[in-house]
Amino acid sequence: MKKLRGEIMNNKFYGIGVGVGDPEEITIKAINTLKKLDVVILPEAKKDDGSVAYEIAKQYMKEDVEKIFVEFPMLKSLEDRENARKENTKIVQKLLDEGKNVGFLTIGDTMTYSTYVYILEHLPEKYLVETVPGVSSFVDMASRFNFPLMIGDETLKVVSLNKKTNIEFELENNDNIVFMKVSRNFENLKQALIKTGNIDKIIMVSNCGKENQKVYYDIKDLTEDDIPYFTTLIVKKGGFKKWRKFNI
Repeated sequence: MKKLRGEIMNNKFYGIGVGVGDPEEITIKAINTLKKLDVVILPEAKKDDGSVAYEIAKQYMKEDVEKIFVEFPMLKSLEDRENARKENTKIVQKLLDEGKNVGFLTIGDTMTYSTYVYILEHLPEKYLVETVPGVSSFVDMASRFNFPLMIGDETLKVVSLNKKTNIEFELENNDNIVFMKVSRNFENLKQALIKTGNIDKIIMVSNCGKENQKVYYDIKDLTEDDIPYFTTLIVKKGGFKKWRKFNI
């Protein structure tokens, strides 16, 4: 007879969203979960690159928690990326098999373009998993700058920008559009905004919630070199003019 997961082990794998930069936006549930951890997995794009998520959450962790930095390289080959993710999952499995509570920190929300999901994809079902949500960049932006993401019957679409994105189509067929990973195709995005008459209906924020945060309502003079990786742009067909009265 097959055992239930809870009868196999009591420890868990936790995915913890820590928000986008402001340590005060981390949830009480996330803080309480951090206190349970024996080990925390800290993803980084390149070895020794550091973890933004760790910088946000470190003040809430136990002093003796074991910290393991795990590289998720941005490789061109999908097969190579998959293999790297499988190897990282084996690290998590080994720790769980040792009976440890393991947490995986991720900026923003755990289920929105999150590295955490790549571990879940390959983690066998015998393990107990608990996911703690976090504040996404576009949710943070809407509250931080006092504008609705959508109102009434308006639509909202979240788009991960890349070289294949049909930007004009997205602009023509949605009321509000969140463009994430803007640095990957900024020039084409800017030209599409100009062509469709939406260049003055945007807000773009880089490093939202951090000390080096930058806010733009005018991007006409910016180039791709000006755009940090952590940049989100929101298009609002109704414009931002009437909402900007609340912003200093």
